Parts: sequence; C-alpha cells; structure tokens
Amino acid sequence: MLHIRTLTLAFSFFCSCTLLSSVAHADPLLDQGLKKMATEIGQFLDEEGLPKHMIVGDFTGTPKLKASGGIEISRAIVEQLEAAGIKVSDDGPLQLMGKFKLKEAKQHLQDDFESLALEIEALILDSEDEELAELPISVFGSIALQLAGQTVDVPPKASEKQRQETLIHQVDHPPTKIDNVKTKPSPTSPFSMEIFVLKGNQMSPCKPELDSQSRSFVQLNKGDEYIVRLTNDASFEAAVTLTIDGVNMFVDAQDAPKDSRLIIYPGTHVDIPGWYFTKTHSKAFEIGGYEESVAKRVGNSTGVGMITAAFSASWDPKGPRPSDEPGGKSKSINKATKQGRDLDKNYVQLDREFGQIRSIITVRYDR
Repeated sequence: MLHIRTLTLAFSFFCSCTLLSSVAHADPLLDQGLKKMATEIGQFLDEEGLPKHMIVGDFTGTPKLKASGGIEISRAIVEQLEAAGIKVSDDGPLQLMGKFKLKEAKQHLQDDFESLALEIEALILDSEDEELAELPISVFGSIALQLAGQTVDVPPKASEKQRQETLIHQVDHPPTKIDNVKTKPSPTSPFSMEIFVLKGNQMSPCKPELDSQSRSFVQLNKGDEYIVRLTNDASFEAAVTLTIDGVNMFVDAQDAPKDSRLIIYPGTHVDIPGWYFTKTHSKAFEIGGYEESVAKRVGNSTGVGMITAAFSASWDPKGPRPSDEPGGKSKSINKATKQGRDLDKNYVQLDREFGQIRSIITVRYDR
C-alpha cells in the first residue's frame, strides 16, 4: 500500500546528503491487528468487571529469533489501548505482557497458499502476577519480517503467492551475502549496509561475518561510536526505515514524526552517524551497557544488539513510480546502543510516495 509522506533531506558531514522520509502512521496491518486485540481486551475487562487501567510490559520474541521488534509492538498496543479507553500507566492494577513468533498461516480463507505471519500473544495478569487471560492475533505483511529481524530480498512484481513462497524459503535459508564489508540481503540485491567505527576523524570499516544461521554479525565494543552506511545501487530512489535495537532513529525527534524513513538517491549511499533530535542536531550512535541504552529507556529488555534497515522504492508524487513497482495505493544483555556526543546535521523536508518493502537487512553486534 502506498502513502504520500513528508520526507526530510539530511546534509551530513560524512557525505554530501542523506534523505529521510517522515511517516505519519505506523504499519496499517500491525495497527489493525492490535486494534482488534485492544478491543478484545476491553471486552474482557468489561465482562469480568475489571478496571480499565494497566501496565504494559515487554513483548518478547522467541530465543531463536533474537528479535528486537517488541518495542514497536508495545508502543503500538499502548496507542490502541488508549484509543479504546484503557488507561496505561506504571501504577495500573492490571498488567499486560506478551510474546511473538513467526509462523505460516493463510491470510485469507480463499488462499491456496500460506503466508508468513507474526503471531502475537498478549497475557493479562493481575497485581499478584496471576494469569487472567491470553489473547492471540496474527499480523501479516512485511512488518512481520521487520519485527522479527529477518534479512530477506523479494522482487516487487512477484505474485503474492510467489512472494510468500520466497519469503518462507528465505526465512529458513537466508540468502544473506557478505560482499567485502557490505551486508546484502541477497547476492543480486542493489541494497546493502555497512558499519564503520569512528576513530577521531577516520571511519574504520567493520568486517561482517555470518553465523550458523546465516545472520550478519559485526564486532562492536563498549565505547565505540559507529556509523551506519546504507547503499542504494538501484536505478530508483529508496526509502529506508532504520532501527537500532528495535528503536527508530527518530524516537527522540522534536520536529519530525518519530517513525520517519531515510531516503537515498539512486546510485548513492548515505552515512547515518546518530539519533535524530532536530533539523540541526543529532546524538552519536555509541555502544554502552544496557542500562545506558535508548532501548532500556523506551522499554525493550530483549533482542538488543541489532541494526535493521527496511528498503522500499520512493518517488516524487508528481513523477512516475519505478517501472517494476506494483500499482495501487499504498539472553542476558551485554551491549546496546546509547546516545553519544552531540552532532551537527541539517535537514530539509520534501514529499514522496512509497512502494512496498523490497528488502530487509539486519546486522547484529551482540551475540
């Protein structure tokens, strides 16, 4: 589904320019699923005569996933609970927590194929930690793969059945390619990610390696200040959602939406040195202990140590879309990323439309 968005152009001291897109709303399929969950929670509370007031805790992925998407799930469920008239605060008499995993299921009854989905199970507890109810939902679409920290690469013009068959195969057999210091979602993908450690004024590349599950890993140590380089070798502009430990780099944005995207011109790369605050101010990505991290502050205690970039096509709403873009509307934690030194960056807003997710790249820095 395509949406018109406000984009931001960032001029960096690491490269000539970096494009960013401001996303006004979260993923619609995730919102729809969690809206349904919030409604069911409200109905349960009414039926049981319980107060509509709760604490929302962690949503954790299975150990195999080691995914950091629980932050976005918690954020989105809080939004939907409050919209449903349920108060969320740290002194609530009830508690909500949950878990998530990838599974294969039919998205529509008439489908003759299964799709990848994120199964989210919410658990309601009383003040004594006794379980009161368990409510499951399934969320389909590319958001499931983003939240699960997968690395995938799918041609946009494939049929939905072909896309799902490809995605299911890639989750079991990731086609991740290490090209010198680049991590690519597949050998033929035009998109890649590189991680550099900043030492003085020098950018030192981190050599990635694949683990036993074909997941990319780079060695970053506490105190390291790092830069994320995103490359778009396609013939069209790309929009990228960049998350660190499951947290969007715009989480502390004061003059832009907190779920913004980066925009990268065709045949170029951008270097992202830190967390966005304002059009003229950012804070460096720096490795620290979990207690210092942004993930800790926003409520994520699992699945940190991940850098994820989700790529889609983007274009000026007054211009043509890419020729291959479908039509239509559109464990214990050792290391995490904290906010480091202040950085100077300048941004200018533009308008763009976005296509569907084409590739997702995840690089891990904490085993």
